[in-house]
Amino acid sequence: MPSTQEMLLTNQVWPVMLTPMNADRTIDWRGVDEITDWYIEHGITGLFTNSRSSEVEFLSADERVRLAERVVARADGRAAVVATGTYGGSAEEEIDSIKRIADVGADAVIILTNHLGNQAASEATWTGKLESIVDGTGDIKLGFYECPTPWKRLIPANVFRWAAETGRFVFHKDLTFDPQDMQDKIDAARGTDLRIYNGEITSTYQSIIAGAHGHSGYASSLNPDLMVWLCANAHRDDEQVRTVQRIMSIFERMINLAYPSSAKQLLAATGQLDITATSRMPGAYPLGAHDFDSLTDMVELIESLKLDLR
Repeated sequence: MPSTQEMLLTNQVWPVMLTPMNADRTIDWRGVDEITDWYIEHGITGLFTNSRSSEVEFLSADERVRLAERVVARADGRAAVVATGTYGGSAEEEIDSIKRIADVGADAVIILTNHLGNQAASEATWTGKLESIVDGTGDIKLGFYECPTPWKRLIPANVFRWAAETGRFVFHKDLTFDPQDMQDKIDAARGTDLRIYNGEITSTYQSIIAGAHGHSGYASSLNPDLMVWLCANAHRDDEQVRTVQRIMSIFERMINLAYPSSAKQLLAATGQLDITATSRMPGAYPLGAHDFDSLTDMVELIESLKLDLR
């Protein structure tokens, strides 16, 4: 079996992990173990916990550390684990937080790009804080996530090149939704260890052909098997590849309503996981039959297609 550091640099699919919760909105630690196993059993060798889908913005500092620690322990070398480590504090607070996440075994710690300054912060202010964090975190492997909430902060290609050339950055979840912007980043990181994962399912195989390394998004929580196959076969650029991407693009848009409760509810209702739909995220709630039936219909449609994934 490859080491987690090898998986960190070769894995193509990084689901943004859901965080199972009990009815009282406490973390369901048994469920965390179960969902970690479920991802791995379905071909996943890279896990992104403490992501937005993990409801990281609504977890306490201690819960974030405990969650990363639990996923690392349960993965037990079967998958690499990255976890968010910045939450909008001072540079010193972010450095301490990154170290805490690294200390529990995360293979890389993710920096939320919108947490490096307020929405109006200049590029100089933003990069200054980033440089301080890099300098203060020793040899810890790092990554970026262009998180869309509460606002989205995209990384300029020149800053991306600098980060790649430090040798410290190994992960980037891209949310530009702009092929040229992504291509600029791909070119800036070429020949380095900085891997680029498209957060948009609708252009995943095209971005891999262009030089990106895979996908990181919640489509992988809906059907990890299909996403592993899609990324592994992207360069074929044939009708089967295009069909799988279209299916997952539609499925992901459908799950947006009341996400992440809708995703948890679906995985439970289809017998894949024994978890509740409970969430701390505002606007997340269990769906009624009118909205939920279309999701189960989509699951049945995918199964009925009997995709011959070879």
